[in-house]
Amino acid sequence: MIHKKQGRKLKEVLGYHYTAGVLKILKQKKITSNRGKPYGASMIRNVFNGLNENVKIENAILELFTQTIEKSEKREALKNELLDMDDT
Repeated sequence: MIHKKQGRKLKEVLGYHYTAGVLKILKQKKITSNRGKPYGASMIRNVFNGLNENVKIENAILELFTQTIEKSEKREALKNELLDMDDT
């Protein structure tokens, strides 16, 4: 279960438009509900906000969190490489 403090940290990195990314990960991994239907954005938001518990969705949220951090770090490294040139 995602707790409030964890949710705040996740939201710092993911922002408010994270559901599409989580849905994409769930689709790629072919993760569906017990009825075989894809999860909806409302279920993802409920898990994110700690209202529902679902390990598969939590894992997808954490995967998106990790991907977002890695992208941000790569972008920052590239920016530093390109813009922090020596004064030669």
